[in-house]
Amino acid sequence: MSTVGLVRPLTLLFFALPKLFWAASPLYAAASGATAGLNFDELISALAKRNPEVTSFEETTFSAMLTEPLKTRGQLKFTPPSRLEKHVTDPYEERYVIDGDNLLFESKRRRVNKNLSLDDYPALRIFVEALRSTLGGDPITLKRFYRATLEGELRRWTLMLRPLDPASQALVESVRVYGEGHRVTMIETRTPDGDGSILVLTKVVP
Repeated sequence: MSTVGLVRPLTLLFFALPKLFWAASPLYAAASGATAGLNFDELISALAKRNPEVTSFEETTFSAMLTEPLKTRGQLKFTPPSRLEKHVTDPYEERYVIDGDNLLFESKRRRVNKNLSLDDYPALRIFVEALRSTLGGDPITLKRFYRATLEGELRRWTLMLRPLDPASQALVESVRVYGEGHRVTMIETRTPDGDGSILVLTKVVP
């Protein structure tokens, strides 16, 4: 598979939200801006991990390229300040490692072992930073790439992210991050053509 041909599957499999779930969210509101008493910078900064953390995940990916939704499970490991590893263990094994500006993708079933630079693939970076900058507690980087709308209250909140760059808007329509207190529980991503994914972070692995 060529590097160019790899980018589209990577953006889908790393995140990517169906209209069904989008319309059903109970916390969505049209108003923009942070909810009174819930400050964006303070909340995101409070999410910062001081030590490596491993979390189990379940992800459902929706795409016109798939005959049915793809369900995967595995572990997500974040090592401060900028290393993120996504290890898919079921129904197959794949590994994505993002360290700084570099991405390593390994897949035996695809016979792929690729090293990419996020600087060369803005589509990948816009997806990556939605998760990495949130888990890393980096509001400055989030605001560099996205217009952020924070809703709810500390016990249950929703962060809506919409790309600022017009070129990125053609690739990513929105990313919605759900959380409870100082923990991210789910991330929904939607592309303009209706593809997307729901990533549920289920529990921290000891």
